[in-house]
Amino acid sequence: MASNIREKRKARKSIGTIKSNEEVYSSLGLDTTVTPDEDGIQVIQTKYVEKKRNRPLIESEYDYKIMAVTYSKKNVAQQLGNYRQAMEFLAHLTLSKNENNDKIVDRLKDLIYSYPNVDISSFVNKHHAMLYSWIIQSFIRIYGEKYLGTIYVMGGGIGVFSAMLLDTSLRYENIRSLDINGTCKFLADEIMQTEVLDNWRFKASTQDIFKVDYINNKFTTDLPDGTSSKEFDEVPGVVINTNISHIQNSDDWYKMVPDTRKLILVGETGDVFRPFASSKQFNEAFPMTFVQYTGVIIVDDKQYFLKIGLK
Repeated sequence: MASNIREKRKARKSIGTIKSNEEVYSSLGLDTTVTPDEDGIQVIQTKYVEKKRNRPLIESEYDYKIMAVTYSKKNVAQQLGNYRQAMEFLAHLTLSKNENNDKIVDRLKDLIYSYPNVDISSFVNKHHAMLYSWIIQSFIRIYGEKYLGTIYVMGGGIGVFSAMLLDTSLRYENIRSLDINGTCKFLADEIMQTEVLDNWRFKASTQDIFKVDYINNKFTTDLPDGTSSKEFDEVPGVVINTNISHIQNSDDWYKMVPDTRKLILVGETGDVFRPFASSKQFNEAFPMTFVQYTGVIIVDDKQYFLKIGLK
C-alpha cells in the first residue's frame, strides 16, 4: 500500500506546476483584464436570455423527403435545448415498473440525435410527463388484463403518448396516432420506426379527427416514397383524446363517437378553446353510460381533468 502511495505522489509531481487561469488564457492570446470606468468602478455587462419553452411545433404538410433533410440539419443550440427538455420530461415520468420502460429514453435520444433542427418542447416537457403518466397509470388499473383491440390517439402529436403506451403491458392490436400536422406524423413514425415496420403495430396519420369513422374506419396514409398506402379497414376499440379543450366544436366531435366505445378524455383549465372550471363541469359536458374513473391532477398553475369509461 505504501509503495502505491509513493508512486501516485511521484506521478503527480511529474505533471509539473499547475498554471493559473491567467497564465492559461495568456498562452492562448486571450485578455482577461477588466477595465474600470472613469469612476474606478468595474463595469459588468449582464446579458439576459429569455428562455423559450413549449413553442408550438412547426406546421407543415407531410413530405418525408423534405422533412428528412430539413430537420436533420445541424442546429447545436436547438439540439441542446431538446436534450434539456427530454431530461425534464424523463425526470417527471412516473410509470409502473416494466422491463420495457427504458425504451422511451432510447426513442427520445435517437430523435434528438437524428433531427436536431426541430423544436420538440411543446410535447416533451414537465406537463406532458406528469399528465401522460397519470393517464396511463389509470388506464392500466382499469384495463390492465383486458384485450383492447386498436387504440386511436386523437391529436397524438409527435407520438410521445403512444410511445409510452407501447412500453406498457397493455393488451392491444395496434396503435394509431392522428394529428393534422404533417410534422407530427413524420416525427412520430421516426420515433417508432421498429413498430411501423412491424406490420404497422404503430402508425401515425394526418387524418382530420372530424373525418374519422369511429364505427369502422377506412383510411389511407402517405408513405415516405410519396405514394399512398393500401386502404385500411379497422374498428377503433379505444378512443383517447387528451386535447378535448383544444378542439373547436368538441361537442360535435363527441357525438361522432358511438355508444359503448371505450373512451379516455382529458380537459383542462387555462387559455384554450374550451376551458373547464371544475371536474364537475367537465364530467357533465361528456356523459357516459358507464364511468370507470374520474380525477384531477394539478401541474403548476393548471388543472387537468380525466374521465375514463364507456360512451
